[in-house]
Amino acid sequence: MYRFPVAGSDRFMQEAHRMAGWQPDQVKLDQVGQLLSGAADPTNHQVHVQALQMLDQAKRDYPDFGCYLLVVFCKMPSAALELRQLAGIHLKNTIKDKHMKTDVLGFVRSEVLGMLGDPERIFRRTAAQIVTTIVAREDSSLKTWPELLPKLMELLNSGSENHVEGSLGALRLICEDHTRQLCEQEFGEQLNQMIAKFITLFHLPRGDLRAAAINCIRQFILPLPNAFLMNMDSFLKGLLDLHKDSSAEVRKEICTSLCLLAEMKADFLADPNICTFVIEFLLWTTEHDSDYDVKKEACEFWSTICENEEVPDGVLKPYLTRLTLVLLNGMVYSEDELSALSDDLDSVPDKTEEINPASLHHHSKHAVAEEEEEDEDEDEDGGMDWTLRKCSASGLDTIANHYQADILDALLPHIHSKLQDPDWKVQESAVLAMGALAEGCEAGLLERQYLPNFVVHLINTVLNCDKPLLRSITCWTLSRYSRFISYSGGKPDEGIGGPMLEPLVMGLLKCMLDNSKRVQEAAVSAMAVLEEEARMVLMPHVPMILQVYAQAFSKYQAKNLIILYDACGTLADSIGKELMRPDLVNLMLPPLLAKWESLKDEDKSLFPMLECLSSVVQAVGPSFAHYAQPVFNRSIHLIGVALESQEKDPYNSLEDEYIVCSLDLVSGMAEGLEGSLESLVGNSQLLPMMLKCFHHISPDVRQSAFALLGDLAKTCLTHLRPYLENIFPSVQMNLDPEVLSVCNNACWSVGEIVIRLGSEVAGVVSNLLIPLINLMCRPQLNRNLLQNAAITIGRFGFVCPEVVAPSLQQFIQPWCKELTGIRDDIEKEHAFRGLVKMATMNPQGCLDSMDILFRALDSWQQERLSPELRKEVSELLQWFKANLESVNQWQGVYGRVPQEMKERLHVKYGLPPT
Repeated sequence: MYRFPVAGSDRFMQEAHRMAGWQPDQVKLDQVGQLLSGAADPTNHQVHVQALQMLDQAKRDYPDFGCYLLVVFCKMPSAALELRQLAGIHLKNTIKDKHMKTDVLGFVRSEVLGMLGDPERIFRRTAAQIVTTIVAREDSSLKTWPELLPKLMELLNSGSENHVEGSLGALRLICEDHTRQLCEQEFGEQLNQMIAKFITLFHLPRGDLRAAAINCIRQFILPLPNAFLMNMDSFLKGLLDLHKDSSAEVRKEICTSLCLLAEMKADFLADPNICTFVIEFLLWTTEHDSDYDVKKEACEFWSTICENEEVPDGVLKPYLTRLTLVLLNGMVYSEDELSALSDDLDSVPDKTEEINPASLHHHSKHAVAEEEEEDEDEDEDGGMDWTLRKCSASGLDTIANHYQADILDALLPHIHSKLQDPDWKVQESAVLAMGALAEGCEAGLLERQYLPNFVVHLINTVLNCDKPLLRSITCWTLSRYSRFISYSGGKPDEGIGGPMLEPLVMGLLKCMLDNSKRVQEAAVSAMAVLEEEARMVLMPHVPMILQVYAQAFSKYQAKNLIILYDACGTLADSIGKELMRPDLVNLMLPPLLAKWESLKDEDKSLFPMLECLSSVVQAVGPSFAHYAQPVFNRSIHLIGVALESQEKDPYNSLEDEYIVCSLDLVSGMAEGLEGSLESLVGNSQLLPMMLKCFHHISPDVRQSAFALLGDLAKTCLTHLRPYLENIFPSVQMNLDPEVLSVCNNACWSVGEIVIRLGSEVAGVVSNLLIPLINLMCRPQLNRNLLQNAAITIGRFGFVCPEVVAPSLQQFIQPWCKELTGIRDDIEKEHAFRGLVKMATMNPQGCLDSMDILFRALDSWQQERLSPELRKEVSELLQWFKANLESVNQWQGVYGRVPQEMKERLHVKYGLPPT
């Protein structure tokens, strides 16, 4: 029988009993030792796997299993190091996975702190990880372990290097993992003492300990508790005193801390001496530090300081000439970067684990962004880690946006010189720099007449060079100037692009068929950007583009195919119904659908393919009818398989992607094919599946399902009818603005249904009206949601005015405000015709809101007014005028309207201006 190799077993048994009144069983202890030995030895695969499985099961089955792991980790110094370490790791995971009860956890807490001073560094680090894992548990937070922080501070003051390192390691993890707890008021004094102590550690002889002390403090820069603010001056002085520290780890922590301070507490730069010192230090470090990671961390400062609006413009101005040149010099590829990129420069097969098409999935149509996000340009270096080159380019981009043409006179000569350099890597950095300048400095480059010649040089010369990375960065940079290239010197109103557009298209198409995967990626990405910018002036070149896309479908590997799908979808979105031309349909659909058919259901590349097809179907419209049935049937199949799979595993988010993308494709088919989809819907299980999707745990699934519901209401209402008694309650359940896009789509879709069903849904309108009015009366909600709610209420009023009119006074003011700002279309017309009906039934509901009502009616462009709406509004206004004049109130109401608006209302609706 296997015996765990323990020296002094009797002494240990006595010690274990003393620790917490717990007595280990020697047989179980031997079994634990046997499992750990098996798990630590991967040479016998079967035993190794079985041991790991049994250890995992033991955590669940035996409440005191963690005690045995603790015994091995803490109390068996003669056991093999790898077994003790493995016991410590499994102990940490047992705590983390909540397989350990509170009383056993107390046992662990009473013993693990002693390991922070263990002679073996690996055990000290594991003990620190166990400590922070314990604190992460709800039943063992800092509040319920009050002796922890004092004990760690005691160890920190012990003078023992091992104890200092171990306790500082634990404090570092606690500061990082439990910052919020430490910032609570009851820990204020303790945190103040901790930060003050950390500052004294800046002068420890070991660099890793100095760096750890800085790291502990910088965790509090973002939350800025009082304890940090009280010590901030001392902290800053300590950092600057270390600016020549020999440890790269320390210098990196200094740079990180200064970046965080510039983001959160930039007023430290108000002191001109400190400001000068900091900027000079970081400039020198960005350019000259011997450690790559330190240079990269220093380089982050320049973007941070430009993006902080609280930093005065003058802070960087004296340094712009030097700074921009430093950043330019930092954009040259390092040898490590070139080595990492080698696989992308030839035909090495893509690795499956590097492909993440789910990240390319966009939100469903009718989705609403909860807050505006800046557009992000394609990364010029694909999926590589963040590098000094990228950081330098990002810094120059940010500075260019902030200072614009101010940086050009000093920087352009250096860029121009580098463009002529015999070293291709230096040329490449100059092309990258010009791409970084595009957004902020395009106007300045045009004023200096630099841009046209530069673009011609890139297209005619650099794009044809023999270096793949130089060709690829040229594609990216040209895409950054694609709007200028598309329209400069052209006649866009006549569909004629600029003279540089055709050479650019031909150059990008050539690069799309390059043998280098990196060049292919850059070229097809640039084409997608060009499609968005050029739109209709691209039409003469679309046949050639589609021919090259067809070749690329058979040439590209998996990663670049994903980008190609996106480019096809972007082309369809950009030129819209122009894609319906038979010659273009024949060029696009056969190769695209051949690729669609070749993809297996479990292939994750289906996500971007489904999105691509959704855009294409909407663009080609009825021309897709010939291909519709197999595409529709497969989409329904994918939804069904995913829903069935999630019945077993509801939290499988990958299946969500299949459902969302498939629903969006069917939605695109409903919009593009219109009535042609009706028979397919009627012969499928789509609607029962949609009922499940309305109640899905994923908001993305619900969002797409309601978007599809609205589209089906337009074309397949007959098939919706049998399910309406389930659909309407589902809509009502999802009118929750906390889940914005779901609420928005549910609101919009029910309006599409009601406007087509008419008065037969009066009971439904009554149930849904109150939550919609509640939305309307919350002006802080998203604007798109409020506008959709207003349209839907107006549509309710159009079909069931007798139900909605009594509530008119509750919502008319926010209703008018929201509809004043939307485009004049059929949805707005429905809403205003509903208003007329409601006001006719309940004129009293309008009397206190006539001013805003006049503004809303004035928002219509005369040429967009339908004869029916003009007539109905005119009659309503004349009715108000006659009745208010009869009681001498019209002049008081209409007299407040500006004369210019009166003239417009007269022209639009025949209402006399006096």
